[in-house]
Amino acid sequence: MGWLGVAANAVLWSALTAATGLTPMKQAAVVQPPVAAAPTMQTEPEVLNLDALAERGKALLEQAKAGSGSAGITLAHYNGHYTMLTARSKSGGGELHKHFADFLIVLDGEGTELTGGTMVDAKELPGGEVHGTGLEGATPHALHKGDVIHIPAGTPHQAVEAPGQTIVIYVIKVQEPESSR
Repeated sequence: MGWLGVAANAVLWSALTAATGLTPMKQAAVVQPPVAAAPTMQTEPEVLNLDALAERGKALLEQAKAGSGSAGITLAHYNGHYTMLTARSKSGGGELHKHFADFLIVLDGEGTELTGGTMVDAKELPGGEVHGTGLEGATPHALHKGDVIHIPAGTPHQAVEAPGQTIVIYVIKVQEPESSR
């Protein structure tokens, strides 16, 4: 950039600073990406298109591949349950939800869900969650596009992706009633 361009940018910057009253530090903070708002409670019936969800899952799959091997978003909160969209390109650790059952609906790809058995290196987390490094003695369930698996609350489970496998899943997490806890 030539001196004229630098001078013009300096004049523009000064004019913006004077007009807005913002300092360069404050202006930088304004440019930050917006923080995603928590989903609002859904009270009306909702129609979902599984093909459209699978398309949204492709973007999550790219995030999973570029990061830890897993990416997900919460779609909606309802009274007693909520929905998510998740994508995996790598195996996860063992997990158990004391207060939530999972319904996993495979939108695209394939993988294996282990259920039951014993959690390895279990760590208790807030909200009735337990995470571990894996499961021993679990039952494998091969999953493909169109499959649905129900995992009752309190059941250890683990997602397993073989090299080259990916999976996109629509998840319905159903809270157990207080009386059954």
